[in-house]
Amino acid sequence: MLKFNVTILITNDGPALTNVCVSVLPDGTIADISSDFDDEAVYLEGVLIPGFVNTHCHLELSHLKNELIPDNEGMKGFIQQLFAKRFQSDEEEQIVSMYTADTEMWNQGIVAVGDISNFSRSNIVKAESKIYYHTFIELLGLNPAFANAIVEKGLALQQEFLIRKKGKASLTPHAPYSCPTELLNLLFSHINVNDPLTIHMQESLDELQFCMDKSGPLAEFFKDNGISFADFIPFGEVSPLQKLLPIFPQNKLQLVHNTYTTETEIQLANSIHPALFWCVCIGANLFINNKIPPVDLMYKNNCTITIGTDSLASNTQLSILEEVKCIHKHFPSIPFEVLVKAATANGAAFLGIENRVGKIKIGYNPGLVLLENINMHQPHFQSEVKCKRIM
Repeated sequence: MLKFNVTILITNDGPALTNVCVSVLPDGTIADISSDFDDEAVYLEGVLIPGFVNTHCHLELSHLKNELIPDNEGMKGFIQQLFAKRFQSDEEEQIVSMYTADTEMWNQGIVAVGDISNFSRSNIVKAESKIYYHTFIELLGLNPAFANAIVEKGLALQQEFLIRKKGKASLTPHAPYSCPTELLNLLFSHINVNDPLTIHMQESLDELQFCMDKSGPLAEFFKDNGISFADFIPFGEVSPLQKLLPIFPQNKLQLVHNTYTTETEIQLANSIHPALFWCVCIGANLFINNKIPPVDLMYKNNCTITIGTDSLASNTQLSILEEVKCIHKHFPSIPFEVLVKAATANGAAFLGIENRVGKIKIGYNPGLVLLENINMHQPHFQSEVKCKRIM
C-alpha cells in the first residue's frame, strides 16, 4: 500500500479536501481517503488531482512536429502544408514519432486519449501504451457517390484497431464541409448507441464561408487539388452547427474547436442535444487562426467542457496542463476546479470510462497528478505551475 499526505485534494467527487491521506494499491487503485495525515505517508507539496484526459488528438501526425508548418495561415494554408508534408517521411519514422509523443503524454500526466485516426499506423503504439485510447476512425469525402466505399473502408480500419482488444474504436465524421448528408446518415447507421461521436466544428472562417456558398479559400484549395465539390449543397445563412446538429443521433457528441461559435448557437445546441461535450484546443486555434474559442461563453452557459491538444502539426506540445494554463491566461475568471474537471472528469465521461477514471474515489484507478509551484492559498493554473505524475 502506498500512502500520500496531501494538503489539497481535488477528487471531482465533492468539494476539495484539505490535509488528507490517500492510500493507493500498487496497481494505482484508490484504496482509502482518510481525513488525517499518516505519519508513515509520503508528503506531497502541491495540489493532487486525477490524471488528465486528452479528448482530441491526432497521434498519427506526430512526425510533423519538426516540419515547421507556418502558423496563422488559416485553415486553407494549414491543410495545404499538411497535404504537402504528411507523407514525406517513411512509416518507421512516423511510428517512432508516435512512440515519443505517447511517452511524453504519459509523463505529462495524461491517462486517456480520444485519438483521431485515418490510418492504422498508430495501432501498434496504442496496443503497447500505458494510456487508454479511444480511436475515432475519421470519415470524410465530398462526393456522395463514394459514401458506401468510405464507410466500408472505415469499418475495415475499425476492425484493425479492435482486433488488438485494447481500448476502443468507433466511426466518426470529420467536419461539416467534408461530410455530405448521405455520408453522415450512412455512418450513423453503423454506430452503436454507446459509441461517442466527435466532429471538428466551426473551426475557421474558411469553413464557414465554404459551407455558406461554396466559395473562399477552401473552395480554392479543392479546385487546386482536383477535389470535386460539385455535389456539395451549401447551407446558406444557416451555420454548420445549426444545420447538422438536428440530424445527429442522441449519442454522446463532442464538438471540437468551436472557435467561431456564438452564444446563441451554444444555447441552441444545448437545447437540441442532451449529451453535448464542448472540446477546447486553444493552442491549435491560436496556431492556425490566431483566434481564441469562446470558453467564457461555454462556462457561462453550463457547457460540459473538455480539453484537447490537437496534433503536433498544429501545436508545439501535447500537454493538457499547457492547454489549461493557456485557457486560464485568457479567461482568468473561470474557477480552478471547473478547469480541473474539464481536463479530467468531463473527458472521462465523454470517452465512457467515468466509472474508473476522472475521479479520485475508492475503487477507481484515475492516475494521480501533482500540481507543483502552485499558490496553495488560491490555486490556479498560472504559467509557473508544473505537473508531476505520482501514479
